[in-house]
Amino acid sequence: MFETRWSWVTPLVGATAVFVAVLLTTPPGVRAISDVLLGSVRGANADAAAYALGAAGSLALLALLGLAVVCGVVEITWRRWR
Repeated sequence: MFETRWSWVTPLVGATAVFVAVLLTTPPGVRAISDVLLGSVRGANADAAAYALGAAGSLALLALLGLAVVCGVVEITWRRWR
């Protein structure tokens, strides 16, 4: 499984797209990365940044796992069909 290049690149690209999409649509957005990494923000802004990164990370992980399963099934089916 995952012998062809597309079968492992597709889940990575999909998970990255989900991560970026969630960060772009959830306040405080991409700024949440610097807020959490630098650690200078406190209070409600820190909570919002942690929530945005947590949501983006968990949804990206689900997308990664889901796309990996789909790509694995497609690749196995493709090999058996040939």
